[in-house]
Amino acid sequence: MAPIEDFKEKLRHFAERFEDELGSSLLRRDIAARFVVMWTLLTRIPLPEKWWPDPMPDANRVLTLAPVAGGVMGLLTGAVVSVAGFLGFAPLVCAWAGAAFYFVTGWALHLDGWGDVWDGIGSGRTGDRLREVMKDSRLGSFGGASLVIAFGLWTALLSSVGAGDRLAACVTAAAAARFAENAAAYFGRYPWASGMAKEMVEGYTQYDLFCALAASIIFLPFAPLRLPVCLAAAGLAGFAAAKYMNERLGGTNGDVLGAVAVATEIISMAVWAI
Repeated sequence: MAPIEDFKEKLRHFAERFEDELGSSLLRRDIAARFVVMWTLLTRIPLPEKWWPDPMPDANRVLTLAPVAGGVMGLLTGAVVSVAGFLGFAPLVCAWAGAAFYFVTGWALHLDGWGDVWDGIGSGRTGDRLREVMKDSRLGSFGGASLVIAFGLWTALLSSVGAGDRLAACVTAAAAARFAENAAAYFGRYPWASGMAKEMVEGYTQYDLFCALAASIIFLPFAPLRLPVCLAAAGLAGFAAAKYMNERLGGTNGDVLGAVAVATEIISMAVWAI
């Protein structure tokens, strides 16, 4: 029973700390600053320049708000899909309209990592030789095919979701996808001396994962039953991706975070399509 009691105590401590953060005006400003950084990183939708924080928040704390940024992106994408449906377009056309909007406004960042990871896996290499393939700016056959598969599955699955559920599907899938990035950061280790995601992965803690889960749960009203399933799948996907790439690449980098987000989004869409 000791491990269970330890888990309960840790959870209680995290909840108290989280409540203190929400109750402090200084920490609320820090949360807002972290969201601005995360939003700017994930999307091409600009925010006022005066909102940019100085000094910069810690990267691992910034990543915890990725589910919020993702959920808002999903909300906007779902709105595009809904408007297309209201105008009378077929479900598949609506899904592709949403995919185009999503891609242009920020999904391209994760699709870039998705393609790079699949090029690397397709090469059959490991370690530094795998890194060389993933960092090659040219897109290989595995990477190209993976993008077709990602777009095809995302749009096909969304088009099979009932019209009244498509907005919720976009929101929850996008939020869960960014929670998967947090799970991968927690279970992963950064493989190199420097890199864009180094501080996110190396400094990531259990409390950060708790905060990311809390940030995801704010979208629960959109799907009280399906969102928990999507988040559970996100946690498993993050763990599996980190474990696999820790062994094959030597760690979990930004490309892996992007790839697991795309994979989780497709899984989440499947949850809605079933």
